[in-house]
Amino acid sequence: MKMHRDILVIEDDEDDREILEEIFRDLGYKNNIIFFSDSTEALKYIRKPEVNPFIIISDINMPKLGGFELRDMILEEEVLADKDIPYIFISNAQDEYSIKQANKLFIQGYIQKTNDYNRYKEKIKNLIDFWKENINTFSSKKQ
Repeated sequence: MKMHRDILVIEDDEDDREILEEIFRDLGYKNNIIFFSDSTEALKYIRKPEVNPFIIISDINMPKLGGFELRDMILEEEVLADKDIPYIFISNAQDEYSIKQANKLFIQGYIQKTNDYNRYKEKIKNLIDFWKENINTFSSKKQ
């Protein structure tokens, strides 16, 4: 089932990755959680024909290839778009520009990072639980 496939987390900040690793460990999902610190490496991985993750959780502000650019590339490459992977942004940015840009890229969620561990964990749990229940209901592609 798709809901048990890998969860990809693309986050360049080591401290943020460690917090997310701890959150996923605490939540105990059976999915394999794969972390990428470099979005270009994540793109190479996603392009592999045998890779079809359950969900992608991506930071926005990253060196080399930012989250907006990465999402745009996934939408533009037919082979990647056809994988129909839900794409969630996770960011400190809550400004109007960032939210509008994210929505233009047909994302399926936008989570603001928080220093409150329990609140952050609750946000991640709600996100994953929603997609596990509704993975076949929504399309992550442009219509």
